[in-house]
Parts: sequence; C-alpha cells; structure tokens
Amino acid sequence: MSTISFEIDPLAVLGVGDDASLEQIRDAYRRKSKLLHPDVGGEEWAFRILAQSYEILSTARVQKAARAEPARTAPGGHAPHPAASRDRQANPSSETVRGGFHDADLPPGRIIAVEHLCVRYLWDDAAYLWLSQKQSDEERFLSCSLNLRWPDEGTSVHSLAEGEADEILAALRGVFATMAASADVVTSHANEEDDEFAGWLTYRNFERSWGALKGMHRELRARGLGLRQWSRDLFIPKNWK
Repeated sequence: MSTISFEIDPLAVLGVGDDASLEQIRDAYRRKSKLLHPDVGGEEWAFRILAQSYEILSTARVQKAARAEPARTAPGGHAPHPAASRDRQANPSSETVRGGFHDADLPPGRIIAVEHLCVRYLWDDAAYLWLSQKQSDEERFLSCSLNLRWPDEGTSVHSLAEGEADEILAALRGVFATMAASADVVTSHANEEDDEFAGWLTYRNFERSWGALKGMHRELRARGLGLRQWSRDLFIPKNWK
C-alpha cells in the first residue's frame, strides 16, 4: 500500500507572519475555525490541518519565549511564576502558567527543562458539567505536549566536566527516542545543535501526557538526570457559532 505525504506551511494555513505573537496566532485560529470547524459545516480534514498548524505555531512560540518561563522554585516548592497570576487576572480564559516540580538535589547542568503545554477547549460551566459526565477526555483537549530543552536556563555546557555533555546528550537522546516510539505519542520532533537539545512530544489528552511526563522523570532519574517542570494551559472556545 502506497502513502502520500505532504508538508504544510502553518504560517500560510493560519495567514500570519513568522513574527506573530501567541495572541495573533490564537485569533487567526479562532477566525478560521468559524469557517472550517465540522460543527459549522466545514470539512474535518481541513479543520485537522488548521488545528495541527495552530499546535505547531503555538508550541514554537512557547519554546522561543522559554527564557521568560516560571522562575525556579525552592526545593520541594511549587510557587507559580508571577506572570501566571497576572495572566489569570488580565485574561482568565486565554492562558495560565503554573510552577511544577524541580529536582534541586542535582547540579544545574544535569537538569532538563520541560514545559507541559495543554491546549484545552473552553466551555461554559453548564457545558463542561455535561461534558465531564458523558464525553471522553479527548473532547476536552485539542492536544497536550511535553516541550524539552537542555541545557536549562542559566547553565552552559562549558561548566560541565570533560565528556559530561556527551553523556547527558546520549542519555537524553535515548529517553526521547523511547518515548517517541510510544503508541500514545501523536507527533514528535527533536533537534540537536551546538551541544543543545530541544524537542517536543504531543499527546491527545492530559492523562496521557502527564503519565508520559512521570515516566520520563523516572527514566531520567535512573540516568542521573532530573527535571525542572512547569505547566502552561492555553484555552480556546469549543463553540464557534
């Protein structure tokens, strides 16, 4: 059986420039969803392409802005980034950020930065109550992803012992490849450049992505590595009419 594959340009699909902000990307997605969503007569395949384009661009934007992610928490602490409170107050239905766990017992050079990004549908209280009782978890999420980066913010490979960077990259490469082979993974991508690693793994819902995050944590700890993790939720409307 033959297959046909093609590449999509997410910028062209959404009609935004390569310097578009997350808000501009989200607004473009909402506008086109009103035309392409199956609930308003659109084709499902076209909406899937639109949704994938939104996922690609929103993930890339988050990775680009990683320098502004939540501040380090104290050992065992879960203090949220100050911007998270500002986001919730300014626009409670668009984006929230929460601090997570941090393996502060390991040297900074052996810490992998991981963002748990979930794109969730936004429901009113009545609709969400009905949904939570009768619909699958997939109906509440467009996608969830684990976005990885090493070295972590503020650290450099030059601070590591000779050969340590190669050891860490080899371990991280192996863990990522194992996770990417899981049946739960929808899409994955990794890149290494100048002794730096960046990648993402996407999942259909929170439960699968959170389970994968815990599994990744165990695998990294077994190799003498750790995580600094935070969570970001992006909310989009479910009803387009």
